[in-house]
Amino acid sequence: MIFVLSKTWRNEKKVLLLILFEIFINMIVPLLAILLPSLVIEGINRNLDAMSFGFKIVALLLLLAFCNVINSYISSMYEVYLLNNKMGFLSELFNKKMRLSYAFIESAEGQNKYQYALTTLLNDNQGVSGMLHIIGPLIGNIFNIILYIGIVGDFDYKIVIILVITSAIHLLLTVYYSKKQYLLKDFWVDIDRKISYVFHLVSNETYNKDIKIFSMQGWLYRSINRLIGERIVWTKKLASYNLFASISDVILLVIRDVFAYYVIFQAIFQGKIEIWQFVFYFGLITNVSTFVTELTHNIAYVSQKSKEVRAFREYVEINASEDKGRNADIENKEAICIELINVSFRPDDKGPYLLKNINLKISNNEKIALVGENGAGKTTLVKILCGFYTPTTGKVLVNGIDMSKLKRESIESIFATVFQDIHILPMSVAENIAFANTDISYSEVEHCIEIAGLKDIPLYPETKLTKMMDSEGRVLSGGQAQKLMLARAAYKLLYKKAAILILDEPTASMDAISESMFYKKYNELVTGKACVFISHRLASTQFCDKIIMLESGKIVEMGTHKQLLATDGKYKELYHMQSQYYK
Repeated sequence: MIFVLSKTWRNEKKVLLLILFEIFINMIVPLLAILLPSLVIEGINRNLDAMSFGFKIVALLLLLAFCNVINSYISSMYEVYLLNNKMGFLSELFNKKMRLSYAFIESAEGQNKYQYALTTLLNDNQGVSGMLHIIGPLIGNIFNIILYIGIVGDFDYKIVIILVITSAIHLLLTVYYSKKQYLLKDFWVDIDRKISYVFHLVSNETYNKDIKIFSMQGWLYRSINRLIGERIVWTKKLASYNLFASISDVILLVIRDVFAYYVIFQAIFQGKIEIWQFVFYFGLITNVSTFVTELTHNIAYVSQKSKEVRAFREYVEINASEDKGRNADIENKEAICIELINVSFRPDDKGPYLLKNINLKISNNEKIALVGENGAGKTTLVKILCGFYTPTTGKVLVNGIDMSKLKRESIESIFATVFQDIHILPMSVAENIAFANTDISYSEVEHCIEIAGLKDIPLYPETKLTKMMDSEGRVLSGGQAQKLMLARAAYKLLYKKAAILILDEPTASMDAISESMFYKKYNELVTGKACVFISHRLASTQFCDKIIMLESGKIVEMGTHKQLLATDGKYKELYHMQSQYYK
């Protein structure tokens, strides 16, 4: 709770002010509701002066009206300030995710932890928002119970003893059931992640073409029904715990109220108290019983919200950061040399190795091709080169410095990449190419567009791409999107002074001849810089200085095109197998 309040103080202080108002209202309104009927009966029984009696009643009614106005203000404004506070927590969560290692984000553990942390923020009844909603009523109940028990205890201490015992039992039972519910979270969080994925498939227009053409609706329907069925199983288990908690609540409430009402009725029949006092004490005991029940529920609720907040807190405090221990810079970025020494990699301790004992050196101005069949390890090797993955064994040196010691931004600055997956943001063409936080040089962007052959798209900032953020946005064709990615890489090479170009099969949809022409064009563009071309087509990269043949995560052959054809190895076999289709 202190963690949430401290961050709320930083994000939106008005939320805390409204909580203080809420506590005040929660104390005053119930007390006024008890006093009013008691004062009326007292005035009638004692024949009080109408003027003074009326003045008291009017004052209490005005105070009650004022409290209700404040309560309405709190209700109307609370969600506004709470939303702003939620944005602060979400911003921290997103920023943390961007700083975590790529391997962790990509792992099932990382995805589940992120999904649960995000869920506790998006739902107003969970996590941070749920806890902030309950703090006011919780503290108000505590103050009310102290006040009312003090008054009731002065009347008869035995009522207080019964209230305390039954409340303690109820609290223990409620906390027990809450812990049981929390232990189920790992099951339903994973199911919720899968449900979100299926809904993403349906809602994303990119997948809809395949879904319709290949009649995948049935599979999606069966998948979502199966997942929802699994989710309902866990929902029923949660509901069963709520049922047991409710039954125990009713039993304890009956014991508590029967005893309290017996004592107060006995007092009125024995003439120990007057009618107006009976009404007053009856109201107090009824409210105390309600407050105690609410308090035990609220404490258990806070305990549950605390566990949910812990999911957020654990995520933002994860040590799997890419920044930890990184304080070195690459000094000479114009002469880059990357060396992989006995590098092996597997995603987790029990999984298979995707790369095994890779020894490779990439020098400035060297053109290297990574070739091999699908699943050979080409993309994994690229992720190692870019620093997305940390080798399980071995090390990567950049100009003699261990990559694990280099600052993340220093590593990112030396690479210009085009990956297989194309991602266009809802910005203008120029912004998609330059990604500049300052003024963009349109002459530089136009040069890159000319290089990529993307001349028929307007550059003006108001012309947005995609329709995600702007209904007037322009949707690029597949070929245009591909050229846009190449213009982006050219911009970083020419104007951000990146030292290495990596093309990870961005031409997978091209024919072999077009791919070969494309690679040669970019080979000319990056004169004086290192290049890594990834392709499963062996004929497209004959111009490279060194061709590396990967198979099952291992380098099985290395040399020029001519050298590899002169041997009777895997490269020659695959080359002749592929080339017969293009003769």
